[in-house]
Amino acid sequence: MTLFRNDKKSPMFQKELYQLHYRRIYNTCLRIIGNSRDAEEAMHDVFLKLFDNMDHLQDEEAFYSWSRSIAIRTSIDRVRKKKPAFESLDNLSVADEEPDEEPPELSVESVKRELNNLPDGYRIVVSMRLFEDCEFEEIAQALQIKESTARSQYIRGRNKLAEMLKSKIINR
Repeated sequence: MTLFRNDKKSPMFQKELYQLHYRRIYNTCLRIIGNSRDAEEAMHDVFLKLFDNMDHLQDEEAFYSWSRSIAIRTSIDRVRKKKPAFESLDNLSVADEEPDEEPPELSVESVKRELNNLPDGYRIVVSMRLFEDCEFEEIAQALQIKESTARSQYIRGRNKLAEMLKSKIINR
């Protein structure tokens, strides 16, 4: 399928585009938002934005990053309406600067489940960094926070995730 055909507004083209990309976009939304109902709604919003703006896309190679960016921003906007809490840098200690150790090996599903149990601020930053491969500068811009806050939220979120995963292994 080529994105640069004349019928980009046709229902058939939009259906093909949706079928090719809905899982990836849904998973991006889910990791940032943390619940399936809101993630599905955000995914639909993303596709509406994509369909409305397909004419602006000049390079087919840019579609992946363009759609990813829209999914991230749409998901963040949805979470922002709930006002996620980011911890102040004033509360950080030296011990917060580096993770204690690597998270234990577990199934992808158990990691995703525990990721959804993190507070919004941690979950968003950890998801963007680990799953979306975003740089801290990009995360900071998207969330309208300082880059140092994005880094600290990532470290603290990753440590908290590791603690949660460890307790799951111990309690098995």
